[in-house]
Amino acid sequence: MKAFVLSRIQKALGMISHTIPGMAIPPTRNATPIGQTKLAPDGMEFCEDVSDAMWVQESLSDFATLRSLLPSGFPAYARVFHPAYLGDGEDQPVRWSTVASWTGRTVHPLMQFERVAGLSEKELYPDPPWGSHPQEGSIPESECRTLVEVLRGFTSTPGNCFFCLWDGYSFSYLREGYSNQAFADFDSRRYKADSRVRAPGRDYLLFRGPLDKIMAFLAGDEPFFGNSPNIWWPEDRAWCVATDIDLFDTYVGGSPECIEAVLGSPDLEALPTTIDARVDIGGDTINAPDKRGGGSQ
Repeated sequence: MKAFVLSRIQKALGMISHTIPGMAIPPTRNATPIGQTKLAPDGMEFCEDVSDAMWVQESLSDFATLRSLLPSGFPAYARVFHPAYLGDGEDQPVRWSTVASWTGRTVHPLMQFERVAGLSEKELYPDPPWGSHPQEGSIPESECRTLVEVLRGFTSTPGNCFFCLWDGYSFSYLREGYSNQAFADFDSRRYKADSRVRAPGRDYLLFRGPLDKIMAFLAGDEPFFGNSPNIWWPEDRAWCVATDIDLFDTYVGGSPECIEAVLGSPDLEALPTTIDARVDIGGDTINAPDKRGGGSQ
């Protein structure tokens, strides 16, 4: 839970810097560099050369559709919904379809959590009165493990995969008044400036390692813990996964058989989507905004 709360603060601060072009972030008061001793999670290596990610970088478009998150060209795509949570913890997950049954909203591939839950859209990441909103920007551990198990069977190179991690989870993005030791995951200044995968509004560090080592990002040792990779794929490019820092869901592109397996997993709430589907809240044209900002069970 601690890592989840801290990541919410980090992403909120990072979004400020991306939202206001040219905005300079002042140094943390009395800041000192993080004592980071390794450049990659255990079992992985940091890639100074990002050429293996160029096929992703060159395919992404700066629009509010799935093209801004995943490469085009896959025969099929799926959207995996991160669960919301009952109460004030993360031990009671609840699916979006269940929330929709409470509010009388419609379940469909472009649904957005705020509209399904009947929440105000004026607030950043609003929590419903019955619990907590889904994890934004990072796929939860349980769903990540399930997705890895499904995707392993649809690549010939599970031992050699690539993982892009947003460099905003970093000391250099901290705002004045916050302790870097408490809130930073790693120090992006320790990585060469040109070692970045560039995407619309996002810069990523690139790592390489076995598929199973992805959990080192979510449940590993410092400084890498609590945040899943934002884009990841195997060397054979049989599929690709994306979780944007601002969204409550994860997208997968792959073969029809691969996507069918994702959709058929009983441990995932997922629906089919397309590369041209909108990923922002405006894409949900079926569930109208709740002007009252309600959302009661």
